[in-house]
Amino acid sequence: MKNLYRNCIYQGKNLFRDSSFLFWSLIYPLIMALFFFTAFSGLLDTELKNIDIGIKSDNPIGFILEEIQFLNVHKILKDEVNDKLDNEEIEGFIENDLTLLVKKSGLNQTIIKEIIDQIKQMKELKVPFEKFDFTVDYVSSRNQKADTIIIIFYSLIAMVSAYGIFPGIETVSIIQANLTNVGKRINVTPLRKNDFLLAGVIVSLILNLLSNGILLIFIKYILKISLFTEIKYSSIFIIIGNLFGVALGILIGASNKQSGNVKVIIGISITLVLSFFSGMMSPDIKIMIDKKVPFIGKINPFSIITDNLYKINLLGNTQNVSQGVITLSIHCIILILISYVLLRRKTYDSI
Repeated sequence: MKNLYRNCIYQGKNLFRDSSFLFWSLIYPLIMALFFFTAFSGLLDTELKNIDIGIKSDNPIGFILEEIQFLNVHKILKDEVNDKLDNEEIEGFIENDLTLLVKKSGLNQTIIKEIIDQIKQMKELKVPFEKFDFTVDYVSSRNQKADTIIIIFYSLIAMVSAYGIFPGIETVSIIQANLTNVGKRINVTPLRKNDFLLAGVIVSLILNLLSNGILLIFIKYILKISLFTEIKYSSIFIIIGNLFGVALGILIGASNKQSGNVKVIIGISITLVLSFFSGMMSPDIKIMIDKKVPFIGKINPFSIITDNLYKINLLGNTQNVSQGVITLSIHCIILILISYVLLRRKTYDSI
């Protein structure tokens, strides 16, 4: 136990001296979170805000538009339309024939278009306008957009939880005689490699979980985005995600004789590919994969974490949590077993 503690302290100090670990596990996730927040902050704001639209005074649906609570209706002359659109005084102008004029595309313009389409349909079906609540669709549209962007943050968390891959690579590199001087000493002394490896796994998990905590604190208290309503189940997936990352890092470290930098690049490439398929770069990619090749989503660990975080926290659905936990655990066990076999087979020439 004393040797395990000593090994943990040594490896902890070693990781803090590793610039790649500090950047990828601590700094890079914060940069990505800030980037996503800056790019999509407008869509994350689900507060109801009025939309300014323009119409002519004799517009046949003017009286309907004026009854919609979240619309500010401005009656303007045709000659003023372009100037008001350019100056963003109005989001769109509705012609008397219900044609919509806009200068840019966005959520508000989409909502205006949906209102016009709804009014056209109601007129054709002769449905009384007072029986339809346009606010419901408005709220739904904004929340749907916000939920889509939050998926990106869940995917980011899934990726970062697997960043135990970097300390995992470092842990294996340390015990390999062909890569480090420490490895040479370990392989010619009575020190057991398994004890050193166990210490590395423990330290990797602890440090990467701490980096995850820093990211979550940054998202919640700096960016003011609330992602979690169910802490217990969310923590389970984040912890298993960390274990998966460490196991994958150990496998990468044990499977080839490349330098540490090359192994880090391999780890980065794998995490980026898995993140891409889980929807971090674009939720539309994930939707397309789920429709065309759902098998990929079911075995991709990042997709499993992302989907379960979404279901648990936004939908309040915890029914299939065990299935996700079991699948991720199987991933971890397979990676650990393969790594164990590879490490046991490694031998070094003696002088």
